[in-house]
Amino acid sequence: MSKPLLRNVHAKAFGHKGLLNNALIQSEALDFYKDRDRAIDLFNKMKPWQRRCLNLLYHSGSRGLTYNELRLTVPVSESRQLQEFLLSLCKDFLAWRTSSAGSMVYYGFSDFAGCFEIPDESGAPKATSFQSFGNLIDWHICLVLSLAMRKELKINTNNAVHRRSYQICLDCFAASKQLSEKAAENELALIFLFLTENGWLEQEDSCLVPSEKALEFIRKNGFRLHQDIVSWWVKERFRGDRGHCVQLLKELQEPKSALEASYRFWVMDPASRLLEKNKEMAWDYLPRPLRELWLLGLVKFCLVRGKVESVMLDQSGLDWIQNAIASIPEQNISCLPNFELIVSTGTNPRVLFSLACLATVENDETFLRFNLNRDSYIQGLKCGLPETEIEHFKTWIKPPVNVADTLQEWNSSFYGARVHTVRLLKIEDLSILAELSRFPQFTECTEEYIPGYGFILKPELEKRVFEILENYGFNPFVERRDVERVKMSSEEWRKDFAVAWPEAKAPDYELKNDADEGTIQTALNSTKYGSNYQQLAMFDLVKVLRYAKTVGTLVGAKIKDSTKRLAKEEEKIFFVHGLRLAKSPQTLEIQVYGQEERTSLDLNFIKEIKVIGKKEL
Repeated sequence: MSKPLLRNVHAKAFGHKGLLNNALIQSEALDFYKDRDRAIDLFNKMKPWQRRCLNLLYHSGSRGLTYNELRLTVPVSESRQLQEFLLSLCKDFLAWRTSSAGSMVYYGFSDFAGCFEIPDESGAPKATSFQSFGNLIDWHICLVLSLAMRKELKINTNNAVHRRSYQICLDCFAASKQLSEKAAENELALIFLFLTENGWLEQEDSCLVPSEKALEFIRKNGFRLHQDIVSWWVKERFRGDRGHCVQLLKELQEPKSALEASYRFWVMDPASRLLEKNKEMAWDYLPRPLRELWLLGLVKFCLVRGKVESVMLDQSGLDWIQNAIASIPEQNISCLPNFELIVSTGTNPRVLFSLACLATVENDETFLRFNLNRDSYIQGLKCGLPETEIEHFKTWIKPPVNVADTLQEWNSSFYGARVHTVRLLKIEDLSILAELSRFPQFTECTEEYIPGYGFILKPELEKRVFEILENYGFNPFVERRDVERVKMSSEEWRKDFAVAWPEAKAPDYELKNDADEGTIQTALNSTKYGSNYQQLAMFDLVKVLRYAKTVGTLVGAKIKDSTKRLAKEEEKIFFVHGLRLAKSPQTLEIQVYGQEERTSLDLNFIKEIKVIGKKEL
């Protein structure tokens, strides 16, 4: 702080004490404002909405919360007081703020960590059974890579995944679809972003194919797959702040209601207004980080009527926050004489990947059931699995005699007669040919030596072969026709995954109450809960209507009856009393402003919508 500001802060705490040197002013002011008892006393005197606001601010960690985001935590009747309250927090040094992209961002101090916790008044839920996703995401990653290996994933001309390929993946994710159709879509976005960000998927013509980097990782480090995706997720979602993630997860060591758990993780996805009294919450209303923690197997849900009632840390999540050695998942493979295999999802991803390529999976549960048949097996061999992996596959599954004999027959039908496009190197000088056949560094770059003629080259080591030949005075011309591969872009998946993260700048010491109310209101009106007409996607439209029903506020809508060709667009202002979305046509029960009777309105007739406050009437 500047010297005048520092003196003002000191004077506020102690009164004027005459001339003091800067070091003493700074020391005394710091001791006064760092006092945790003072902070707790101020916290206890706050109103409930103010305590909740400060509590969420401190749970947001290094991300911070903007004014518009904090506004969603405040009851509508108190929203006018929020700006003054936040300014008072900064003046009492319970929080600090900075300007980012024209909006104020608020942060907590590490000195007061743990001071502003709100007890869970609802008490621990009496959950009887929890549902965990376990290691299913590891299996689904192997499954997506196998589909790419078999060239079943296609790309559109705009470099986006083809709709049919997208649906094939969704249909495979039956476990997450049991919770919600949106859950499968969230998992697919998470998996594709992980694969594309790590360079594990490449584009070859109109197909997606696994990169050599991905295949190498599965072969050599597959056992680290789950650990790697969790580490990547923390880097993406928490900007690498593992301590912040651990802080939030620790509060789930005991069962928490879905609402309380959502409060914890809302700070990392503050896109919608906090719900207040819901006992159970549908998947769509959970913050995205909490959904993804379930998909990663770190937390487990207790479900009631298809909705989440309570949340608790899973054993794998407990191991992760304690930096303990992760519990080894059950690895079980049983091959039956009827060509069925029962395999647990905790099995090494290297095995799961080979199974996904060679066999047909019949279910999507913790214990997977595979069916070995000739068509799927030969198709898997054709996709390019190395022969060494096929040999390892037989040792992994330990097949009965009849299955082993049949696999040997299928292998013979594929490997017994081979057609390969190879490069032959012919050496005219027989003395140099003989010398090269005895040169180990050269022979390791070849598949086979042909006496009196030359060599069959390994394609991947051709460059090394030509370097050695140059030392013998040879410079052969080689026409190369490599398959062109392009790294798959992650932009399509990042837009579904990304959550706004304000960038911190220099702290604002001046703390002047100079916020332009008009500017703030314009920013608020640009959100989906604002008072400007906006055309919203169906998901956001339903959110706004549910919000209007919950708080009893008026909404304005521009409506056009699409069933009538000559219908004109009209504006209606109404209260929302009910939403009937279970079956088509989806309708609302509304009460037009100024009228007593209630009518029905088709949801698809709404073209644009806005939220109307009382002062705007």
